[in-house]
Amino acid sequence: MSTMRISQLAMRSGVPATTLRFYESAGLLPAERTPAGYRLYGEDAVDRLAFISAAKHLGLPLEEIAELLGVWQTGACQEVKADLRERVVARIEEAERRAVELAAFTASLHRAVEHLDELPDREDRCDPQCAFLGRTPAAPPAPSAHPEGAGRRSVPLA
Repeated sequence: MSTMRISQLAMRSGVPATTLRFYESAGLLPAERTPAGYRLYGEDAVDRLAFISAAKHLGLPLEEIAELLGVWQTGACQEVKADLRERVVARIEEAERRAVELAAFTASLHRAVEHLDELPDREDRCDPQCAFLGRTPAAPPAPSAHPEGAGRRSVPLA
């Protein structure tokens, strides 16, 4: 079996040597060592890096990639597929939850912009009487304990 040093693997795979060292320290990419301490990789390292890259593109954290690599190394393709499917479904659920949160945040930002556009341009400095520091379309003002009824409130982000 032919071997290659880290610089050769980096060139063949397109993965920087610093990342290869990190993957080794994280247990994702085993390397042999020469008597002088140089890392040596087999041809299978290129396939392993392609697998790691594909898993990263699916949003899998390195800990899960390490677990999946164990299945990939020892299991049949159907086992890898079943394990990966479960992880991808979990990523879909997480992405959908985050999309809902992001949509709500985006709507809040749109309301804030609409509110800002409706406010008159004042020549004075913004102060507690400034409409921007008061009520926003997203939330009516809370009752104020301040004598003038002008407590500071911020624009809610979500």
